[in-house]
Amino acid sequence: LIIAFDFPDILRAPMETTLELFHRNRQWTVPAYYLFTLTGITTMGVVLLLYRSLDFQQSTTAFLAMVSGVLFGLTSSLGFVRWPFLMDHLATLSANAGPERLEDIRLVYESFHLYAGVSVGENFAFWFEAAWTFFFATAMLRRPGHFPKVFARVGQVIGLGTLVYSLEQFGGVFSMLGPVNMLVHTAQLGWLVALAFLLFNTGTARQGRLSLPQAATSVGLFLVLAIVSFT
Repeated sequence: LIIAFDFPDILRAPMETTLELFHRNRQWTVPAYYLFTLTGITTMGVVLLLYRSLDFQQSTTAFLAMVSGVLFGLTSSLGFVRWPFLMDHLATLSANAGPERLEDIRLVYESFHLYAGVSVGENFAFWFEAAWTFFFATAMLRRPGHFPKVFARVGQVIGLGTLVYSLEQFGGVFSMLGPVNMLVHTAQLGWLVALAFLLFNTGTARQGRLSLPQAATSVGLFLVLAIVSFT
């Protein structure tokens, strides 16, 4: 989406520019946004499985993480699902629309953009994402045999960073937080990959730590995505 749809800057562009670019590259944009929608659904399942499999049932912090994670997956899917269906339809209609028809399309576009996009998909989803990351990382501190303390602290920082950049949607002075969005998200992706490796190592001789290739993969992924995002 960064290459084909100028994501995320395109989300702040005029409707005509956004829909035209979306329609022109729909062979990439429609499947990509549909996959994004599915990731929200799978996130809910992963969050529930983590809560269950790591035996966090007695932890209030882990329970808050589970609730926040499920709500994050739900609001994320609700924010993304408008693109492969409604926005694709509006893009098709706007291609040959006259001035009056275009204004009708604009009303629908901006209404869903503000409600499903900004209110649900960004506002609530970012806050629930921040809460899940922070609370889950905090719950990790109670499992030192499974997760290094430093790793959990990094997760807490990423959670707080997610909360900070979520303020960017309010505009004004907070607009300067835009670059923080990509930085925190790329760091979070590297952190989640490392988390997957730690879970994979559970029950083995490497439990509670990463091997050198695993650590290099996690850090390398973060660096590559950071370079791509800021170039």
